[in-house]
Amino acid sequence: MAWSLLVLLSCLMVSVHGNSAPSFTNNMTVVTLPEDMPEGTVAFWITATDPDNDSLTYDMSGRYSYFFVVNKDTGAVTLNTPLDYETLLIFSVTISVWDHTNPEVQREIQIVVLDINDNHPVFQDTPYSTSINETLPVGSQVYTVRAEDPDTGFGGVVNYTILEVIPNTPENQKLFSIQSNGTIFLGGPLSYNNKSMFYQLKLQSCDQDKNNPLCSQTVFLTITVIDLPDLDPQFLQEPYTASIGEDAPMGTSVLTLKTMDGDKGINDLVKFSISNSTRPWFDINEQTGVITVSHSLDRELLLDEDEEVHLEVTATEIHLNIYGQEAKASTWVTIRVTDVNDHSPKFYNCILPDCDFSDDKVVTTFSGYVAEHASTRVPVSNLSIVAYDPDKGLNGTFLLSLAGPDRMAFVVSPEKVVNTGEVQVLVWQSNLVDFEKKQTMEVEVIASDSVSYMGSTATVTIHVEDINDHAPEFNKTQYTLYVYEHCPNGTVVTKDIQATDPDTDFRGHITYHLLSGNSADIFQVDPNTGEVTVKDGNQLDRELQSVYHLTLQATDGGNLTGSTILQIILLDINDNAPVVSGSYNVFVKEVEDNVTVNIQAYDNDEPNTNNSEIRFELLPGPYSNNFTLDPVTGLLKNQGPLDREAIDPLLLGKIVLTVLVYDLGEPSLNTTVNVTINVEDINDNKPVFGRATYEFHVKERLMGAYLGFVEAWDADQTDVNNRVTFSLTGDGASNFQIRSTFLGSGKNRGNMSLVSDVSLDYERPPSNFTLTVLAQNAAESNEIGSATVLVITEDVNDEAPSILASSLKDIRVFEHQGYEDELVAQVEAQDPDTNASLEIRLQEIGCFKSGTNVGLVCQDWFQLVPNGSVYINDSLAIDYEICDLVSLLLQAWDLHTAEGFPANSPNETLPITILDVNDHPPEFLPLNETFVIVPEALSPNQQVALFKATDKDDGVNAVLSFSIDGIEFINNDNSRVPLDGLFRIKDSHEGNIYTGIIEVVTSLDSSRQGTYQLRIRAQDNPSKDPPLSANTSLNIFTVDQRYRLRLQFSSEAAEVGKNVDSIRIALMEATRTTVYIVSIKDIDDSTSRSLRAKGLSYMDAYFVFSNGTALTLSDLNICIQSDQEVLATLLRLGLVVIGSGEETKQDKEKELLSIIVGLGIALIILIIIMTTALVCTRKSYKRKLRAVKAAKEAKKARAGLNLQGPVIPGTNLFNSEKANPMLNLSSMDLDFESFTPHNEDDVASVNSLDENKVNADEHMTMDMETDLQKNHKEKQVAEPLTVVLESGKGKNQGKDKMVLKFGEVNAALDTTDL
Repeated sequence: MAWSLLVLLSCLMVSVHGNSAPSFTNNMTVVTLPEDMPEGTVAFWITATDPDNDSLTYDMSGRYSYFFVVNKDTGAVTLNTPLDYETLLIFSVTISVWDHTNPEVQREIQIVVLDINDNHPVFQDTPYSTSINETLPVGSQVYTVRAEDPDTGFGGVVNYTILEVIPNTPENQKLFSIQSNGTIFLGGPLSYNNKSMFYQLKLQSCDQDKNNPLCSQTVFLTITVIDLPDLDPQFLQEPYTASIGEDAPMGTSVLTLKTMDGDKGINDLVKFSISNSTRPWFDINEQTGVITVSHSLDRELLLDEDEEVHLEVTATEIHLNIYGQEAKASTWVTIRVTDVNDHSPKFYNCILPDCDFSDDKVVTTFSGYVAEHASTRVPVSNLSIVAYDPDKGLNGTFLLSLAGPDRMAFVVSPEKVVNTGEVQVLVWQSNLVDFEKKQTMEVEVIASDSVSYMGSTATVTIHVEDINDHAPEFNKTQYTLYVYEHCPNGTVVTKDIQATDPDTDFRGHITYHLLSGNSADIFQVDPNTGEVTVKDGNQLDRELQSVYHLTLQATDGGNLTGSTILQIILLDINDNAPVVSGSYNVFVKEVEDNVTVNIQAYDNDEPNTNNSEIRFELLPGPYSNNFTLDPVTGLLKNQGPLDREAIDPLLLGKIVLTVLVYDLGEPSLNTTVNVTINVEDINDNKPVFGRATYEFHVKERLMGAYLGFVEAWDADQTDVNNRVTFSLTGDGASNFQIRSTFLGSGKNRGNMSLVSDVSLDYERPPSNFTLTVLAQNAAESNEIGSATVLVITEDVNDEAPSILASSLKDIRVFEHQGYEDELVAQVEAQDPDTNASLEIRLQEIGCFKSGTNVGLVCQDWFQLVPNGSVYINDSLAIDYEICDLVSLLLQAWDLHTAEGFPANSPNETLPITILDVNDHPPEFLPLNETFVIVPEALSPNQQVALFKATDKDDGVNAVLSFSIDGIEFINNDNSRVPLDGLFRIKDSHEGNIYTGIIEVVTSLDSSRQGTYQLRIRAQDNPSKDPPLSANTSLNIFTVDQRYRLRLQFSSEAAEVGKNVDSIRIALMEATRTTVYIVSIKDIDDSTSRSLRAKGLSYMDAYFVFSNGTALTLSDLNICIQSDQEVLATLLRLGLVVIGSGEETKQDKEKELLSIIVGLGIALIILIIIMTTALVCTRKSYKRKLRAVKAAKEAKKARAGLNLQGPVIPGTNLFNSEKANPMLNLSSMDLDFESFTPHNEDDVASVNSLDENKVNADEHMTMDMETDLQKNHKEKQVAEPLTVVLESGKGKNQGKDKMVLKFGEVNAALDTTDL
């Protein structure tokens, strides 16, 4: 039994030791998969072989194994989770195979994810808008957009396209261009006035994938063109002409000039001046442009000037333009001086038009010739009689007649002349013209003014001849002609030069030919017409001969000849390109020397013309930006020190510049010349090691082991300056040796090894060495490069370390709130080797903002020490706004891993999330916009202005709210009025841009003139931090009511309302303003008939510029009339009258004011009447009382009884002021001066009158009143005042006084009705 068990055990042992473990196939190391592989697709197969053909089970493990599902029986690996190259491009998984007998076999394989173009480009930082000046030079940068595509290769390379430019015109499509970097350049000139004020660019970006290119969504860039004062003013209604009589007094207005600013968005004022004048007879008003007479006028002085005075008027804007120069324009004004009849006709010996009509040229005697028996109306030859009256029209019309002994043989022609005329004496009776009877004849030509009858006489002596002796004659002895060099054969030089011969028949026939000479084969003449043409234009070369002199001869039928000289001057054409003198090869030492080369060139074309004017241009090249070239002198200089090392080594220090030499002719000709700059190398660079520290590992006990190599690079470009030798220093340096090898192009290698008989022992220190390797130029140089070499003796070690996933937790750090050296994370690593020496190394730092890599902005925020501790390095630099995620790519290293085994762990990522704090106040964005309102055109809730603000914080910290802290109205005199409740803010946002829209809450006072100034506050609303705010002021300008203009239309208001958009567009196009329409109404029946005759409706509107100024009525008329197309459109839409919108309102205000003033005056008159009536009633009552008292006193008196003094009618003698209170006359005037009242009763009676009391009984009073009334009614009684006043006459002439006796009836005593 024991024996059988022993046999069975031995069989089992043989069976176990005979089964082999499976092994992976050789290709199971790296697997490459596309990132767009669909889920559920078999990604790859795990393949293994087993010598025993056992059933195998497959599996997968590792941190990233969740991407796959493994069929354990077949080894098929299916994709379980989508791959994304942009998130994870390479990772490792561990695959395993098991034969159910031997231990499980594992292998780590690399999964490489291939990038697929699956991301569309995305524009960043939208929306886009900018403002540019209209004078921006062509080729300037306008704006830069940026689109990003996270794909790699061509799929991540973004290109940009401008799909459309709005306004969409063919010209605008070429106005802008975009480069591959997203920079937009201006491709053509802008103009605020002649082109659009706004542009919109429709942009799109596409990647460059050749198979499946993807494009972004389109975005728009809004470009606003800013008008600048770059245009000169423009004269309106040109040309300017006017007429004025020559007897006009000084100060007379002649003409008014008007201008308009070419910059319609600025509308600057101008001042006028006369910059040039053919006669100093006129002045111009600097402000109004009115031209007035400043000197006496004389039309006859202007006969050679077409009776006109030409003035050059210059209009200069008050402010300088953008170039610091005066903006001005000039125009010529033609003033015609009209005639006054103040001259008599005179005779002159000349030929029109070459006549001098000055007074000293007047001639009274002439002589001529005529053939005997000449036919009737044959003119007397050799007479050059011109009759001239400088007056014009009817004033210059005169009659001609003949007198003298031979007047019957001749007649004068013409008989009537206006102003100027050639006078001919014609044969009238040929039988009287007989050479044999009379060789000399005489007549008198009489010129008589048809209006003033002033006249003059000229005597004409006529010589009768009987032979023909006239040869051909030319008008000039020499003619100067011009023709272009190299012109085509047959080119006409002249066809206007002809000889004349007064002979008739064959004797007057003229033929032409050129006399022989060296130019006969170049030019030719038509024998019949005299036309001179080019025979051989190829011989015409101005540079060889510029002037030709030819003799043109004319021969008549009698072989009489006449000749003239033709001077033919050749005009230059641009047929010679510039010629460069010499060649240019310059040698300079780098850094030390400068380049100064003067390029010489000349042009054979005509000097001092554009054809020979030369310019120089440095053509673009790799190094052309390092040099400057004067375009006029051709002086070439370097802009800074030249560095040989900055030049492509393949060029061996040679810089070849190409200079374009061109002339300014049309078309321009050019040539090029190369300038070679040889930059010589100097030893100005020290050797630089590729790394500061080299670390070499060597296994113990290997004698003469090769450690590795160090490399140093010298930037100098010649071998003598960049060859390096290496040496070692430091403790234990004698154990090592280094051999220098020159690799060329400045690269040097030092191969380091142990001395052949030396080995290292790990157990016997020192096992590690720190050495310094020195690199020095072979040439003479004190520059030495150094690096540290660490030599580490390794124990046998075959396991790589790994970083614990539990230590890679997500870390959160608030920006700006930590402190330096604060521990934020502890990364831990492990290694199964017993002698492992681990350290954590930082491989790479990733800085991300919203998932986008932002470069190295967070490079110094954190520091990692080898033990895995992560500290804050610079707490103040941590900024959420530039980076919200810091990704540390880490590795764990085993410093003792043996050669041939991995010494480091796979890359692991430690994410550090940066949290936001409220550390940025809101910021108002700049707005290049002026806000202007027309108060009467506004309605509640209407938008009048807007502003924008943003906050660099994020999330709830970036949420903004707006409020109005205060409103002030600034009047035109700068006084301020605080207001409240007129405006409110309605906010909105798009992304982190918040927009505040200012709306009107209630109607505004249209009578105010000035500016509303709003104090705006923007405040964020953080959840826990204190809120931050910012303030700004916003001005809203009002438009004065005097700029309200009225346009009348021939259609009704409803029809005008339908066309209001077309009317507004036409008005905006003509005026370049914003049109605010206040109202559109029908003209009612109460309106005057004249207004209704002009139109059926009217529109009140304002025309406002962006700077707050507005058009006046005259400005609007000028703008509309200067644009005929807009004028035609407005007329078609029914426009009939343009007027001031203030008129009706002002008329109504004047009418209301007149009514108020009239009512006030009527009220004052009524009060005066009532007061006067009351006063008169009171005085009348008092007078009646006084009359009753007088009657009483009269009845008491007896006949013949005289009082001491006379009684003043109706009252006491006189009052204390010695004046009669009833008549307002003094006692002197009433002739009572001889009586002086000293009686106290008189004074008492005055007081009694004041108290309205009398001492008579009632009956006596009533009887007295009755008698007085009867006497007053009698017609024969005179008016009382007249009697009293007349009785006082002559008081100063006679001494007798009037004595009144009591009992007498005197009508003068009745003063009741006074």
